Amino acid sequence: MSKIKRLRLFFKERLFNRSNFFYSIFFPMILVGTVLIVGFSLYTYQKTYNNLRENLIADRKSSINQVKGNIEQKIQTIEYSFTTYSNTTSFKNLIRRPLTYQDYIAVREISSELAYIGAIGIGNASYRLVSLSHGWEISNGSLKQLPEEEVTQISDFMRASDQYILWKPDKKSIKMYVLLPTFSTERSAVGIASISQQAFTSLFDESKKEFLAIYDQKGALLFSNQAEKAQAITPKIETVDQKVGSFKQGNQNTYIYSQSDYNQWVYVTSLSQASVRQTILGLGSGLALITLALWLLFVIVTYFVANAAAQPMRKIRALLAVDTPSKGRKAEINQILVGIDSIVESNLNLSAKIKHQIPELESLFLLNLFRGRVSSSDLKEKLQQLNYHFTGAEHFLVLLIQIDDLGGRDSTAEDLFLVSLENIVSEIIPKEQRFQPVILNQDTQATILCLPPTIDKPQVIEYCQAIRQAASDYLKIKISFGISMDYTDLTNSKQAVDTAKEALHFRIHLGQEAMIFYNEIAAQLDEKSVIKYPKEAEQIFLDAMRSADQAETKKTYEQVMRLIWQENKNPITIENALFQLINSIMQLGQLLGADHEMLLNNRKVYLDVLSKDNPSEIQQIIYQNLIEPIVETIQKTTDRQMRNLSDRMLALLHQQYDQDISLESIADQLHYNSNYLSNVFKKEMGWNFTDYLQNYRLTIAKKWLLETDMTVKVISERLQYNNPQNFIRFFKKKEGITPGEYRKQQSEEQKRE
Repeated sequence: MSKIKRLRLFFKERLFNRSNFFYSIFFPMILVGTVLIVGFSLYTYQKTYNNLRENLIADRKSSINQVKGNIEQKIQTIEYSFTTYSNTTSFKNLIRRPLTYQDYIAVREISSELAYIGAIGIGNASYRLVSLSHGWEISNGSLKQLPEEEVTQISDFMRASDQYILWKPDKKSIKMYVLLPTFSTERSAVGIASISQQAFTSLFDESKKEFLAIYDQKGALLFSNQAEKAQAITPKIETVDQKVGSFKQGNQNTYIYSQSDYNQWVYVTSLSQASVRQTILGLGSGLALITLALWLLFVIVTYFVANAAAQPMRKIRALLAVDTPSKGRKAEINQILVGIDSIVESNLNLSAKIKHQIPELESLFLLNLFRGRVSSSDLKEKLQQLNYHFTGAEHFLVLLIQIDDLGGRDSTAEDLFLVSLENIVSEIIPKEQRFQPVILNQDTQATILCLPPTIDKPQVIEYCQAIRQAASDYLKIKISFGISMDYTDLTNSKQAVDTAKEALHFRIHLGQEAMIFYNEIAAQLDEKSVIKYPKEAEQIFLDAMRSADQAETKKTYEQVMRLIWQENKNPITIENALFQLINSIMQLGQLLGADHEMLLNNRKVYLDVLSKDNPSEIQQIIYQNLIEPIVETIQKTTDRQMRNLSDRMLALLHQQYDQDISLESIADQLHYNSNYLSNVFKKEMGWNFTDYLQNYRLTIAKKWLLETDMTVKVISERLQYNNPQNFIRFFKKKEGITPGEYRKQQSEEQKRE
């Protein structure tokens, strides 16, 4: 089969061969989704376009402000230079008199100043100084006399304004006129800077090919790199009333301007519509692809949604044996209604089958009863359906059974044993005295006992003993019983289950294979029991932990636990006592440097204690998860500390052997108890401190006897013997000869060698 045929068959099966319900859902959703996706995409594009345009405008504003700053800095430099020079005494003396070619020194001085201004001002600009009173001009290092008409023209141009700085543009340059001296009432000279168009262009990045125009405070064009464009927007510039802003000229360009605070010039650049479109072109393409991908994804999702929505209808058609839907939705519904009529007819057969599922329905009913989900109005009907009939004088008890010990088997088998217990309960307790036994949760089996008004407690005990014996004989397990308070209204079964659980909770005190009636413990639950905690036994146990003696720790721990069980009769007080013990253990672990992460992980011990009722299991959990790790940590820490301490004692002994050293003096230096140091030294070194010191001094004495000429008396004094005879006696006791004989003997042996 060709690929085209396969594709055509796929679309025919998956899309076209569908019910009318499918099409009535699919196509409207596609239409609405397409409108939403396209609308969202257009909105996103327009929003992004506007944001991008605003960013580009902000970028142009930053650029024009930078150009404005560069130009203003250069102009201010020229102004400052002319102003500074014009207020010098030399300038004032020169400007008051006529200059001739013989005044070359004065000409050179002025030329030097003009050259300096040119060096720090704008490059590629020419600078000259004109005397209005004497008609001379100095420029390019030379002096010339101006025609009277030109001097008059310059003078009239300057006096036509109240400003001391004027600008005059022409085709190739902009002339800057500065009336000098600046800070004088008699201004008889003019400094002129002719700034070429090329010089202005050098002050901004021409490589970007951005439009730039500069207008004076009256709106006259001073400079532009695109003159026609600048002339077209001149009328608009004359009307601007803000320092920084933008305006549109036609449908193509946006012009961004910034007005100078220094000389009120207006700097203008432009942002064309084409450049914005060029910038957003990639985004538009990407957005179009995303829109297409979203639309395809929506089509796929719509297909599955419509398919899922129409699936019940297909299933109904399948159940009703309607092979193909009729044309039109109404015809399809009529087909289904005809099929439903046949289903109603078969309902009687279904009711008959339900009778065979009564045990499962009964279990579900009892679980809902235990969870308080059966109302009084529904109870009577449910009991009749399950064939339970009561006179109304009966009393009920909830019997809960929990497994204490699986006999060494894995806990995963607990479900199987609970099912087996159901069968045992069903065989031992007559059917007319109970409801069907059910598994209440993962570790509890529950049965409602139906008893006469005068409850025969010995009979209940007899049933429990028989069940316990059967569980022991056949299943090899141990179980405990919790028996609730008696009640007459089955809708109170949830409260009865809670009281039976309270009774089972007392197993924490009574131990395994307990049989606990709630009525017998209710008085204890109402009392404000005082926690009885074995403080003395706890202290002995904690001391054993400190010593890291595992055998003694286990022995004293069992004694503490035994006293807690014996002295507390209420489960709440038992739990509080256990929590107090756990807190003491964890505090000791923290104090003795047990691993902090280990202590945090073992906080689950609290939850385990709350969830367990078996005393032996609780005792084992606390010991294995908390006490053993802490004792092992303490043992490692203690061994390390003792090794470190013995090493420090040895270092002091080897340094101070020739001083009046003792265990007490070392204890003072190390800030430890001398008895404790004695035990540490003996444990680590295998010697008593005094014996080790004497043997070490003996070793030093033998070394000195061989390597030095010191007398026996000097050696004994240096080794802190008060009497040389005492040293000689100790030496002879250890070596069998006196120090003198030892020196002589060793000397002769060396000579023989």
